[in-house]
Amino acid sequence: MTLSKNGEIGLAVLLVVLFLIPSLMLGLLYGEAPYHVVPGEPVKEAADSAGISVVSVKGTLWNVTGALGGKTYVFTDPEGDAAIIAAQAFDSADSRDAAVRLYNANAPGKGKQVSSLIVVGQYLIYATPANSPIFAKLAPALQQAAKAQS
Repeated sequence: MTLSKNGEIGLAVLLVVLFLIPSLMLGLLYGEAPYHVVPGEPVKEAADSAGISVVSVKGTLWNVTGALGGKTYVFTDPEGDAAIIAAQAFDSADSRDAAVRLYNANAPGKGKQVSSLIVVGQYLIYATPANSPIFAKLAPALQQAAKAQS
């Protein structure tokens, strides 16, 4: 083997180590959330249990494969904080997880707001702003709903 061939092989190994291994580790650390039908409206139920007021509710359908429809909520709390939280139902775990991958493919500031996602059964819940005190109050109840159904 020549020095050039050794360099090409070394470069190929380096690329595999830099890109493939971290992707596999992320897949192992953050496995898919189980897909199951969650009855009711988990976002509204979490808000009711946290004492957060619903200002408005609007039906919405995201333009992604497998989206079945959902609702966008505007919340406010006694301290005057506001948050927008959308819940979208999906027809399968594959379509729901594809929407999560699509969300993660866009960097903040390039058409993507700084926000958070939570998966609860068939729902993908999108909250903006991510650092909202309202979302901080709702997130534990939503995570508990996700665990209770799995």
